[in-house]
Parts: sequence; C-alpha cells; structure tokens
Amino acid sequence: MKLQRSPGAHPALLSIAPALDVILVLAFFLVLSTSFLLQPGVAVSVPDSPFLLAPQRNPLVVSLTAAPLRTIYFENEPATLDELRHKLEARKSRNHTIILKTDRRTGFEELTAVLNITLGLGYPTVLATSEQP
Repeated sequence: MKLQRSPGAHPALLSIAPALDVILVLAFFLVLSTSFLLQPGVAVSVPDSPFLLAPQRNPLVVSLTAAPLRTIYFENEPATLDELRHKLEARKSRNHTIILKTDRRTGFEELTAVLNITLGLGYPTVLATSEQP
C-alpha cells in the first residue's frame, strides 16, 4: 500500500484555470478596446474626395444615416429637421462650424434639407469626406 504524504491538485482545477485565464484576458481586451473610440455615435461611411479640409474650431457634427433607418443625429442624439433647427438656433450666439457626416447612400433630398437649415441660420458648413485611396 502506497501512502500519499501531501494532497495533490484536483484534476478539475487543471482544466478550469486555463479557461478562467482566457475569459479574464477577453474581458480585459474588451474593457480596453472601448476606450479607442474617436467619436461616439453612429458609424457613417463618408464619400471619398481628393480635397481635404483643415481641422475646424468648435465643430458641431450632424450625422445623416442612410436607409433603412434614415435618421439625423445631432450631438449623438436623433433629431428631426425641426428639432435640429431649434437646437442650432439655441447655439446661434457662438462661432461654430457645422460638419455634415453623410453616408454614401444618403439621399440628396435629406442632405439639401439639412444644408438649407444650417446655411439659412448662417453657419459655415462643410461636408466630411474620406481621403481617396
């Protein structure tokens, strides 16, 4: 009969420890990767253009998404055209530039409606584009 002097590790612990390690590494990666967002909000695929604009001072970003959920976002909140007009009128006293981030598939009617509002209120307005490859 062989006597064991010290108790050994339970075999179940040998399979749980690596699984727990993988779960903790994934959780750590997800926590760190959320801080890499440059601007919160909706993802918009802007059109390409050879003309790049210098960074703007005090920009206000208006995002227009394409179908199936055509929505206008101002300050990362959905807004209708009337709400957008009222929010921009409330900021009229400050010097801001409006940057329009429109999706490639956004209709021309939605874009011109927002442009008419921003230009009608006297804001300098630019269209966001990406660099041509």
